[in-house]
Amino acid sequence: MLALTRIFDRVLLAGGILSGCVLIIIMLMITVKVIFRYVLHEGLIGIDLLSGTLLVYMTFLGAAWVLKNDEHVVLDAILNQANPRSARWMRITSSLLGAAICFVVVVFGTWESINSFQRGILIPAEIEIPRVVNLWVIPAGCLLLCFQFLRHALCHYLSEPNLTNDPNEEP
Repeated sequence: MLALTRIFDRVLLAGGILSGCVLIIIMLMITVKVIFRYVLHEGLIGIDLLSGTLLVYMTFLGAAWVLKNDEHVVLDAILNQANPRSARWMRITSSLLGAAICFVVVVFGTWESINSFQRGILIPAEIEIPRVVNLWVIPAGCLLLCFQFLRHALCHYLSEPNLTNDPNEEP
């Protein structure tokens, strides 16, 4: 089990690194497009389409890594006011709900990716690329995110609430 956890963590780290690299590529592409447009008075075809596709990749490749590092949005105002046991159950519940939603996206995203691939659907734009190029990363990223949400839920379930820091307890 420890080996699977290490492999999973490496996959998440690779996704985070790829996501950062994709962000740099997007910035460079947009910079080159601006230089071509305003300095050379020439347009570049397909930069907007590729940038949009890469934004999807960046989002879904890095989402599980961000969750692993506890950088996702959390309603701290509510959690900090709750007693430790309630906050723990809120974290467990939200993680399980996140995993369930990601699982639904995995199922329907996989189905739609396969359907799009089989039908050969293309994105009508300056550069016609198969629609599956944009779609496959969504269920793949959500699958990693689903597993990370389940891991979060398990970690919160196994952890004991910190009873010494109860904000409702009088000193």
